[in-house]
Amino acid sequence: MKEQDQKWRDAIVQGGPEAEKAFSELSVFYGPKLYAQVFKILKTDNITKDVLQDVFIKIWLNIEQFQGKSSFYSWIFRIAHNEAISTFNREKRKAAISLDHELIEILPGHSSLEGQNPDQILGLLNEATNTLPKKQALVFELKYFQNLSYKEIQEITGTSQGALKASFHLAKEKISTFLSIKLNLLT
Repeated sequence: MKEQDQKWRDAIVQGGPEAEKAFSELSVFYGPKLYAQVFKILKTDNITKDVLQDVFIKIWLNIEQFQGKSSFYSWIFRIAHNEAISTFNREKRKAAISLDHELIEILPGHSSLEGQNPDQILGLLNEATNTLPKKQALVFELKYFQNLSYKEIQEITGTSQGALKASFHLAKEKISTFLSIKLNLLT
């Protein structure tokens, strides 16, 4: 566990005014990363914020149980991911609609990207990623965008590093194919 994470955990477990300060710092530090991950799953700002509130409550209530067998970020990421998936499934049942969203993720350096603004490029990348199976999309997100190691992704997903490498490779191939087709249509 990183030294700062350990300090935050210890302060929160001990309680008192230092616990609130430590938890606030922890929330400010990890909040944006968790927001981005939860939003990728839920795609709605209000619901994402509600889920994050639940995530931080769970972290507060259960931090004493964290034993450091994985990285602290892996532990809180898993809580956020599980909450997001639970909420996604609950919302899906409520809405009774198909949620086969397409993700679009675009890679820089392609000549067809010249003249496109960053929002258009991000839109294409999200569309491409949304075409992937959930597991491949998650692995791609964690490896490519969050730059996590395969070991860290293994801790988060419980999947072997070999399988993660294969998923990432397949995701890259599918995204490349998708983007080639999409960009040729745009030009």
